[in-house]
Amino acid sequence: MKILTNIRFAQTAGISQVLSSFIEFIGENPKNDIQLVGVNMTGEGKDSYKKIKKGQVEIVSIGLKKIPNIAKVTKRAKNLQDVTKSYARVISAFRQAIKKGGVDLVLVNGTYHMPWCLFLAAKLENKPVVLHYHGVLTKETEGWETKQRNLFKKMEKSFDKNDIFYIFPSAITKKVVEKEVFGHKIKKYAVLANPVPLHFFDKKSDNGTKNIGIVSRWTKIKNVEFISKLAEYDESQGGKFSINLITDADKESKSIKKLHKKIKVYKPCNNKKLADFYNRMDIVISPSHFETYGNVAKEAVASGTPAIISCNMGVKETFKKLGLGNWVINFNSVEKVYERIEKVIGNNINCRLRTKIKKLYSPDKIFNELLDILKLAKEC
Repeated sequence: MKILTNIRFAQTAGISQVLSSFIEFIGENPKNDIQLVGVNMTGEGKDSYKKIKKGQVEIVSIGLKKIPNIAKVTKRAKNLQDVTKSYARVISAFRQAIKKGGVDLVLVNGTYHMPWCLFLAAKLENKPVVLHYHGVLTKETEGWETKQRNLFKKMEKSFDKNDIFYIFPSAITKKVVEKEVFGHKIKKYAVLANPVPLHFFDKKSDNGTKNIGIVSRWTKIKNVEFISKLAEYDESQGGKFSINLITDADKESKSIKKLHKKIKVYKPCNNKKLADFYNRMDIVISPSHFETYGNVAKEAVASGTPAIISCNMGVKETFKKLGLGNWVINFNSVEKVYERIEKVIGNNINCRLRTKIKKLYSPDKIFNELLDILKLAKEC
């Protein structure tokens, strides 16, 4: 079976890390009867089409003179048809990639405008579609203006088709989509947790009681305002902790410059270097208002560093399965979170737990399950 999927390279985006790991898995397992075509679409300032094939994996890089800015498009668009017209060249480029690839199935990763363009292209080419629900667009855009939010919700609702098979990283994601987006129960689906790359298990943390780590995109849904509150509260408590943030935010922005006076801010790094970051931390926190999953927390624990997570994250299901339910907390009160940090920071993650995570969530196990799901979905 030949699968085409959208890929992207962003060091603070969980979806990018999962996709990179999946590409690596397919490339290292030539015995699988799967071929993968990964399409990376960029606005490079000129039209280009590059293809690199290595074994079972083919990476197609498509450059367009200009990919319209989604914020500007949704601001001036009267309806979803206007948005579709604005991305006609992107949709066309995806259609060409599908045709040239001779694929059997299109795996759409995510729900933002670029995955949506791939979805439209796949439907126009009459290809079976599996939607891997990384990110709920309606939740991700809650901070946008009303008109734009409405357009994004319509965009996400257009994924609601009887002939699509859905993969959710958590049960909470499925419930949110059913209740807040589609408005009905979803019949054809599977729930599959995200994997943990093996390099996170190579580290051995010697936990202290000083360093708090946060890895986050700088967006409203990630509850980034909590970081400032935590820094201010820690100051009022005598500065017990050192707060360390890896983010994609512009260091020259007012909010980051202000925050930089109170915490240490680092630029994004590749996934393997994240393991070193976790290793230096004594605790990792994830305060998100909502996440379909939340790779950071599980990666940290796999590295030997404890993590406190929001109760609105899909990874809480994994934490409860691993017996870490007491590390799931509501982030509404900075005082209560601070108290929990004081109790949890420096806790050692025993070898038995790390071995269990490796057994349940290794890339080999998760991606073999994913391939089984994709084969099943093609026949549905």
